[in-house]
Amino acid sequence: MFRAVALLLLGLFGSQMSHAETNAPPSLRGWALAGSTNLISIEASETKVRLGKQLFFDPRLSGDQSVSCASCHHPGLGWSDGLPRNTRFGGEALSRHTPTLINMAYFSSFFWDGRASSLEEQATEHLRSPSMRGSEEFIVADTLASLPEYRRQFSAAFGEDVINLNNIAAALAAFERSIISRGSPFDRWQEGDQKAISDSAKRGFKLFTSRAMCAFCHNGPNFSDSRFHNIGVNSIDPGRFEVSNSNSDRNAFRTPGLRHIALTPPYMHDGSKATLRDVLDFYNRGGDRPGGGNKLSPLGLSESELDDLLAFLLSLTGEPIEVTVPQLPLPEITSPAANAGRGLAPAQTSLGLE
Repeated sequence: MFRAVALLLLGLFGSQMSHAETNAPPSLRGWALAGSTNLISIEASETKVRLGKQLFFDPRLSGDQSVSCASCHHPGLGWSDGLPRNTRFGGEALSRHTPTLINMAYFSSFFWDGRASSLEEQATEHLRSPSMRGSEEFIVADTLASLPEYRRQFSAAFGEDVINLNNIAAALAAFERSIISRGSPFDRWQEGDQKAISDSAKRGFKLFTSRAMCAFCHNGPNFSDSRFHNIGVNSIDPGRFEVSNSNSDRNAFRTPGLRHIALTPPYMHDGSKATLRDVLDFYNRGGDRPGGGNKLSPLGLSESELDDLLAFLLSLTGEPIEVTVPQLPLPEITSPAANAGRGLAPAQTSLGLE
């Protein structure tokens, strides 16, 4: 059944394949991010985005004031954390790898199992999670609302001097929607620059949309179908099943996007693949559990073909998504001795960004 669907997919790519033979950009529309911003609607004001950026880097959103969103979604680590799995309070390992935030604006579900339907919902759940070590009452009443500068910014962003978890999540989501990939060599090739990527990468894209069958799940400008698949990772994690309670979703996880994929190792929902080449080898052999209910079959690609696929994946890294760590609002009492008594470390050293 899977191969039949894949063949149908290849038929849809047929006209594009003939162009790839001449090393011209494929004619199929919808791959380049350039011009595709109509796929998302960002209605957030600059004021809300700026507030969300401060909150994103502020460790005071956690109970012990040591963990910020940026601690796990580090801009210098592809907006992930570079770890197979991070740890929660007390040192217990989390069950899943921290996903990147790049291009999250293009998704309609969040977390590996898709249990959140919006970035606002995702942020709210995360703020209430054990990994943030706090509570809504602590974050709102005892921390943010005690800072005059935050009260002023929330008033400017939301039209009222009210700080609550909904507004905090809305501001965080507004900032996260601004983390967008731009200017990759692949996009320049799609726009007509024949020298933007190597011949190896062009061959890799042809493989990606044909025999390697990657485009069955990784398609569109974000290279994700936003659906859930069991691809045979050797893991007991039930995945989407915990959300849907459907056996067809057992061990299934949302297809990640591939933009800037070279910057976000390790890979898979459990961080079990250290490099992109490990990922390609995994797919080439048909997964870690061939015949174990997963959707993969061995591909039989040669080493040189795997090299071409890797070259294509590397071409999806766009311009650096630069961000400056913001100055965080301070309490009215700003002497070092007073701040030490409040447990406030200097902003630049409390974010885990050294």
